[in-house]
Amino acid sequence: MAQITINIPDSVAARVLNGFAANYGYQATLVDGTPNPQTKAQFTKAKLIEIIKGAVKAAESQAAVETARIAANQSVDTDITLS
Repeated sequence: MAQITINIPDSVAARVLNGFAANYGYQATLVDGTPNPQTKAQFTKAKLIEIIKGAVKAAESQAAVETARIAANQSVDTDITLS
């Protein structure tokens, strides 16, 4: 299995996690006022996984649409004859 590892120096780890959390909507306190059980590090990891999956889905969806478009065009060209 392939692995992706991101090494963040300890000297900037808090800055990176704070920036990522702020940019992607992490809330330290939930709507009901309780503390968020998910840490900023856990949130960041989950968001990165979501972003990677989204990129793969988008690319594969686009490829599937293009394949279907080509197949439909070929089908029309071969199946429909007009005289």
